[in-house]
Amino acid sequence: MPTNMWEQKLQTSHLPEMVFGESSLVLLHMNSGIKIHFNAFDALTGWKQEALPPVEVPAAAMWKFRSKPFQQVILDYDYTFTTPYCGSEAVEINTEKVVLYEDELADNGVSLLTVKVRVMPSCWFLLLRLWLRVDGALMRLRDTRMHCTFGNSANPIILRESCWREATFQALSAKGYPSDSAAYSDPNIISQRLPIIMHKTQRLKVSGNL
Repeated sequence: MPTNMWEQKLQTSHLPEMVFGESSLVLLHMNSGIKIHFNAFDALTGWKQEALPPVEVPAAAMWKFRSKPFQQVILDYDYTFTTPYCGSEAVEINTEKVVLYEDELADNGVSLLTVKVRVMPSCWFLLLRLWLRVDGALMRLRDTRMHCTFGNSANPIILRESCWREATFQALSAKGYPSDSAAYSDPNIISQRLPIIMHKTQRLKVSGNL
C-alpha cells in the first residue's frame, strides 16, 4: 500500500522513517482457519488511537521531523510511534523475524517494532516488541509474548502475556544507572532496569470447529 494511502487511512501526515508495509507474520490454525496476524498498518492504527502526548525533551524544539523539507513540524503528536498493538485477530510467511517499522527519531534515539517467532518440535514461541529510546528523556519497552504447545491440535490454547516497562533517564540516573544513551542500545540487557507499568496474561482458546 503506497505511503499516501496509509496517511489517508490513518488520517495523519506522520509515519515512521521506515515502514515495512509488505512484511507480515501470520500464525494459521489449519483446522479452524483462525489466524493471528502481525502487520505494520494495524500497529500504526493502535498508535493513532492511543494518541499519547509527545515526549518532552530539552532539544525538542530543534528537532526537524520529516513532513516537508521546507517546513518545521510542530511536535503535537506522538513522534515515538508507541503502540498498544499485540496482534491482529484476523500471505503465509515462514520467517523467524520481521521488522514492522522503525524510526531513528531524527538521530535522537530509536523506535522499533519487531515480531519474531521460534518453532520447536513441541511448541512455538512469539515475541512482539516495541523498543523506544528517546535519548536523554525516556525509554519504553512493550513486549507481547505468545506461547502454544502442539499437544492438542483440535483446540489449542495460546498464552498471551503483555508487559509494558517504562522509565525516564532521570529516574534511572537516580537509581545509579548510567545516564549515557550509549549504555542502552540493547533492550534485552536493560529490560530489568525498567519498572513495569502494565502486565496482563490471557488464555486464548482456539476452537477447531468452524
